[in-house]
Amino acid sequence: MKRFTSRGIVSVLAGAAMVSGLLTAPSAAAAIPAVKPAAPAGAAAPYAPPDDQAKARAVALATRTLAGGSALVERSPDDRFGTPRAVFGAGGLQFLSFPRAYRGLPVYGGDVNFMISRDGGTLHYATSAQRAEIDVDVTPRIDAARAAAVARTVAGPGATIRSTRLVVHATGASPRTAWEVVAQGRSRDGVPAEPHVFVDAGSGQVVESWDAVRHGTGHSYFNGDPVRIDTTASETGYSLRDPSRPGIECSAVGRVFDGTDDDWGNGTATDVETACVDTLFGVQREWDMLREWTGRNGIDGQGRGFPAIVGYNMPNATWSGTEVNMGRNTAGSKQTTSLDVVGHEYGHGVFQFSGSGGAGGDGWMAAMNESTGDILGAMLEHYVGHPEALDEPDYLVGEEIDLFGTGAIRNMYNPAQIDDHPNCFTTTAPDAHPGSGPQNHWFYLLAEGSNPTNGNPASPTCDGTRVTGIGIQKAGKIFVNALQMKTASWGPGAARLATIQAAYALFPNSCTEMNAVKAAWSAVNVPTQPGELIVECWPESFDLSLSPAQGTVVAGQSATRTVVQTRTLQGPPPQVTLSTAGVPDGITVSIAPGQVTAGGTAQVTITTRPDVPPGLYRFQVVGTAGPITQRAPFDLTVITLPPKILITVQPHTVVLDQELKGSATLLSGPSGGTPIPLRLSASGGPPGMTVGFTPAEITAGQSSAIAIAATRSTPPGTYQVTLQAIGDVAATAALTVQVPERGPRPQAWRPYTRYQVGDRVTYDGQVYRCLRTHVSQPGRTPPRTPALWARV
Repeated sequence: MKRFTSRGIVSVLAGAAMVSGLLTAPSAAAAIPAVKPAAPAGAAAPYAPPDDQAKARAVALATRTLAGGSALVERSPDDRFGTPRAVFGAGGLQFLSFPRAYRGLPVYGGDVNFMISRDGGTLHYATSAQRAEIDVDVTPRIDAARAAAVARTVAGPGATIRSTRLVVHATGASPRTAWEVVAQGRSRDGVPAEPHVFVDAGSGQVVESWDAVRHGTGHSYFNGDPVRIDTTASETGYSLRDPSRPGIECSAVGRVFDGTDDDWGNGTATDVETACVDTLFGVQREWDMLREWTGRNGIDGQGRGFPAIVGYNMPNATWSGTEVNMGRNTAGSKQTTSLDVVGHEYGHGVFQFSGSGGAGGDGWMAAMNESTGDILGAMLEHYVGHPEALDEPDYLVGEEIDLFGTGAIRNMYNPAQIDDHPNCFTTTAPDAHPGSGPQNHWFYLLAEGSNPTNGNPASPTCDGTRVTGIGIQKAGKIFVNALQMKTASWGPGAARLATIQAAYALFPNSCTEMNAVKAAWSAVNVPTQPGELIVECWPESFDLSLSPAQGTVVAGQSATRTVVQTRTLQGPPPQVTLSTAGVPDGITVSIAPGQVTAGGTAQVTITTRPDVPPGLYRFQVVGTAGPITQRAPFDLTVITLPPKILITVQPHTVVLDQELKGSATLLSGPSGGTPIPLRLSASGGPPGMTVGFTPAEITAGQSSAIAIAATRSTPPGTYQVTLQAIGDVAATAALTVQVPERGPRPQAWRPYTRYQVGDRVTYDGQVYRCLRTHVSQPGRTPPRTPALWARV
């Protein structure tokens, strides 16, 4: 008994039967796994392609770079670049791969890959496998038949020649015209092979060869009881073809499984239909993981996948370049359709359809292709999050299926524990499968670190350093996006450069991820590379403000009044570089100094051209310290030349009283236009004299009371004081201040009184000073005796 929706996606289990879109193994103890576990906090990177305008900007930016004669491009006058293959990564990061042709021939290794920001405005990184400008004769000296005969010596006598094409082979030190011969046959181990052989079109020598079929191994066939897969319903029944992931389907002997109901497999280890259940469950979860963790759309990055064929009669699993073939273990007791094997084989597809260069290449490129499968398998296990009773997340390869009866076939945290696979990169690459060890080791160190605290095992480093991991989700996000920069000459040095650039682009406000990438590569003997991105990290933060944040300038004049104020928010004070943004035409803004330590200040000077129309303008003052940028807006009012501001003072002369105090009034004329604030001040007085204003700030047209005061130390005399009114325009006025002589108040002059030199008297309201000692006589008053008295 069963029930299902019209498309057979939901069903229930009755007895031992598998029903309606649910696949199961007959293990009553197995728990029902979630379709996927919750993603680790803060690490999600959903597929989010940019808009059409941003896509167009990215293509235009890359096209300008190709046309600009960059040394990376190695462009010759006869090069032509085709329509780019576009793939979008985490957060809309754009990857463009331009194919190259030379005099009409495709150039193997000549593709140019670009990593461009989501908005299409910033070129983060570019790669190409081509090492020299092409200048070759495109006319072959040997024909295709001769090249095919040479290729058979590499592919084996039983190989069938599938295709030949004339190309320019450009991955070596000197580009050359070559025949690319694709054959089909079997390897020395008897497994399917698809050798690609490049034969020099002049000499007939083999330039390069590699096998497009990638072989792998796997885990348990158990994925829980029950599990959900997506199948296709039709009027006549159901099939193991994914309805929403184009290209994903499962078959045996070339025929997609179908049936009258949506009930698949019997849960036994050797049943091929059950093998399809496990395969579809794995690849569907891998598709989702790529989308949610890394921003990749499908296996090929452009929304498509590839079919799987199960029941392959060999102890292995393979990727052919267009499909996955799943076999069995050596004992014939299990299918190789476990979670990490499925992830591994489709991981070869991710590698092939990333960047340029396809799946080609031998040496370290082949080893890193194999490692990519292991990494995708480990990521898939962690994404699904099976419990220990099934295939729990780990960094072992093949431990569940026991391919050769010896347990796991590879160990990512310590590759040397299995068959002495290398832990570290060397100048000579081993075979592909053992050669996967160093990059697997790098990925483990990046994800978990050398001394994890989450229960994962410790991992030795090749340089003895300690590495701190950033988590598998971030590590996978960086790795998969960096693959988009792959070229036909991919190797550990190029991978280091690309993953550093990817970490910087994906996590622009943090140095933790980029530094962890570098540390993990160094820990597996891949040192700093020429041209490597070096970024000074800024853990500190700051903010800035303007005081005031608005002002007025007369067209054709300048003003320096606004102060930029910076403040440290955390960490040591960073060096803040100051600049402006959005300054309108006709207005010039300068900041001095141009760089301050957070906590410091700078002055803003605004200069306007005479032809700037009056009105309100806005620009920004920008502060940058490492990856941190802060902005503060400024509102500028531009006015035309107003009438000259006039200020006067009444009275013009002030004589201080015996208390040494005096007063006056400052009067200002109106501006005749926009009200202009004025700040009042005075200068030029003697020591000890103060001049104050009430109020100290007025608007043109208003007045202010002036209070003048001197002290006993102020020398007597007459002084000129300059009064100043400063605003968007300025004016001055002069005030005369008299400071009187000081001392006891003189007595009135009297006759018959003895006076000595220096004595002072008053007579008729005037003060006189004695010049000669004498006795005063009636009638001989001070005004009448200038020889005896001097008027003060």
